[in-house]
Amino acid sequence: MDTDDTDEPGGMHGTDDANALGGGDHPALPPAAAAPPASLVPTAAIDPAGSPGALSAALQDLHEHAAGYATRARGPGTLRTYRSAWRAWEAWCASFGRPPLSGEPRLLAMYAVHCADRGLTVSSLRVHLAAILAAHRLAGLPLDAGDPRLAMVVEGIVRSRGTRPRRQAAAAVPATLRQMLAGRPAPPSPMGLRDRALLLLGFAAALRRSELVALCLGDVTPVAVRGLRVLVRRSKTDQRGAGQEVAIRANHAEPALCPVVALQAWLLVRHGGADLDGLSPEDAAEAPLFVGMSKAGRLSAHRLSDRAVSRLVGQAARDAGLERPERFSGHSLRAGFATAAGEAGVDLARLMRQTRHRSADTALGYLRPTDMWRNNPTQAVWEASTEDRDGA
Repeated sequence: MDTDDTDEPGGMHGTDDANALGGGDHPALPPAAAAPPASLVPTAAIDPAGSPGALSAALQDLHEHAAGYATRARGPGTLRTYRSAWRAWEAWCASFGRPPLSGEPRLLAMYAVHCADRGLTVSSLRVHLAAILAAHRLAGLPLDAGDPRLAMVVEGIVRSRGTRPRRQAAAAVPATLRQMLAGRPAPPSPMGLRDRALLLLGFAAALRRSELVALCLGDVTPVAVRGLRVLVRRSKTDQRGAGQEVAIRANHAEPALCPVVALQAWLLVRHGGADLDGLSPEDAAEAPLFVGMSKAGRLSAHRLSDRAVSRLVGQAARDAGLERPERFSGHSLRAGFATAAGEAGVDLARLMRQTRHRSADTALGYLRPTDMWRNNPTQAVWEASTEDRDGA
C-alpha cells in the first residue's frame, strides 16, 4: 500500500466508514461526502427513484453531473485507493459467486480475514472496508459497520496484528537533502534547476506530494528579504479548498540549501515555457509551477503527477548512494522537515502551523523521538546516584 501522501506511515485517508470500523480520529464526513468513485457502482444508484434510461435528457444530464460531484467528494489519492480496493473486493466476491453489493456484514467479515491472512496492514484493511461501505452507501444499500460479527473480527485482527506501521518513509532531513541535491543534474540544466526547486520547496513548506504538484505559478510569492509565501489551495485536511498559507524563510547562510534561490533559478526557466506564450499575467498565474520536460530540457505544458514526485525522491536517494534508498518516497520531504524541526526544538504549535497537521498526536510523533531524550528521568537518576556515591 502506497503511503506517500499520508501523515501516518501506513495510514490512509479517513472516512466515516473508517471511523465506524475503529479507524482512529480521522476527520468525519457527512454521509453524502463518503461516495467512492463512480466506477465502484452504477451511476443509477444515485437516483433511487428510477433508472437513468427513464429520465428526460435534462435530468439525465443533471444525473451524470451528480455522479461527477460525488466522485470529487474525496481527493484523487483516495479515489485511486478506493478503486483498487473495490476491484480486489469484486474479484474476491466473484470467486465465491457472491454479488459485491450484497449488504452482508458476515461476508465482509470473512473478507477482512482474507485480507489479514494475505498480509494487509490494519490501516490498509480499514481502507478496503471503508471503500466497500462507501459503495454500499452510494448504492443506497444498508451495510451495518457496527454489526457485532464484523466489529469483533476487525477488533480481533487489530489486537492480533497491532497498529504500528510496518513501513515508514525515511525522513529527508537537511543533511540528507544536501546529498540528494548533489546527485541531481547540475545547474544550470533545466532538469537540475527544476529538481532542486521541487525538493527544497517540498521540504521547507512541508508539503504533501499532491500539494507540491498542485502549485501554480501564482501560488508562490517572494517576500523581500524574508523569503516566500506559499498558498496551498487544497489539501488532505482542506478538501473544500479554503486555502492555507505557509511562510518559508530564506536560508541566507547556505544558498545551496535555500528554497528561495532554487525557486528563482527555476522560474527563469519556467517562464520561458511555450505554454505561457501569449497568456495574460492572470492566466499565467494559473499555470502549473512544476511541469514535465524532455531530456533535452524542453518544457511540456503538463503538470507533474504526484507519483513523479515519489519517483524523483527515490531516484535522488539512489543517485546519492543513500542507505536503503527504497525507504525514500514523496512523503520523505514532509517527514524530513517535521523531524528536523523536532530536533531543532520547535514547539508543537509552530510545527503544526507549518505542516498544517490537524492531529496533534500525528505532529507529536515527530517531536517525541527528540523529546524523549530531553530532561530524561534516567539522567536525573544517574546524576543523583553519582552524587550519593561521591558524598558517601
